[in-house]
Formats: sequence, structure tokens, C-alpha cells
Amino acid sequence: MTTLLLDREWQPLVDALREELQEYGGLFNLLDAQQDRIMSRRTDDVLALNGDIEAQTGMVARLRTGREAMVRALGERVGAPRPDRVRDLVPHFPEPVQPLAEALVTDINHMVRRIRQKARQNHLLLSKAVELTEETLRMLQPENFTRTYGRTGKVGLARRPGPTTRYQAVG
Repeated sequence: MTTLLLDREWQPLVDALREELQEYGGLFNLLDAQQDRIMSRRTDDVLALNGDIEAQTGMVARLRTGREAMVRALGERVGAPRPDRVRDLVPHFPEPVQPLAEALVTDINHMVRRIRQKARQNHLLLSKAVELTEETLRMLQPENFTRTYGRTGKVGLARRPGPTTRYQAVG
């Protein structure tokens, strides 16, 4: 026989899932805005968004940690086989609430995949931008760059340090 969760037990978890999903959506929107700024070469705006992205990531992490603690406590209470998974709690929700819990879990997992994909895209775009900038600088000022080999054997570039004082800069 399945132990059913009472309203006062499952409602805070559903609320936590909704809030987590909402904050994941906010993080995705910030990453999307970052990508727009990268593509339009608005570097100052990209840098400004980094702080917002870090803050939003911290918020999502706190919400997730709280939700995971809630899930563990409820999972242990009902004797779920894997008390750390929301999906294993779904059969313990009242039947009318089960589709809602299932949909929230599915939506969160979908958002996490989309966020990872968007973050990976942004990382690649930024890496390519840095690579192109470095290549341009190397063509304009080849005397400031030397080729070196890294630990992996790949060719890298080491930038020669520029003048360190005002007098050295003048000559």
C-alpha cells in the first residue's frame, strides 16, 4: 500500500518546484540575452550580464539545494526506493496532483538541458571571439607574441609582457 502525502506535505514541494522552474527560466533568459550581446559585439553589456548570470546561478543552486532536502525528507518518510528523486515521490501524491508533479519535473529537466546547451553555445562564441581577437593582435603586433608548447603538446601563444612603467613605455 502506498503512503499518500498530505496537502501540507506535498504543497511546499510543488511550490518549490514551481519556483525553481521559474528561476531556471530567468537564467535561460539571461543566457539568451548574453548570446544576443555576444553576437552584436556589445562587450560591455556581455560583461555587465556576467554578474547577473552568476547571481541567478547562485539563486537556482540555493533553490535546488532546498528542494533536494525537502525531497529527501519526504522520500524517507514514505519509504521511497530512491528517496532523493522527485519522480519516486509522485506515486505518493494524491492522484489529481500527480500529473502536475510529473509535469514540473519534466519541465525542470527540459530547462536544465536548454540552459546547458545555451551556456555551451555562449562559451564557444566567447572562445571564438577571444581566438579571433588574439589572431588579429598577432597580425597587427607580431613582436608581442611568441609560439610555445603547452603540457599537452599543443601550440599556444604566450604574449610578451608589455612595458610595466611609464618610463619603459616611452622608451
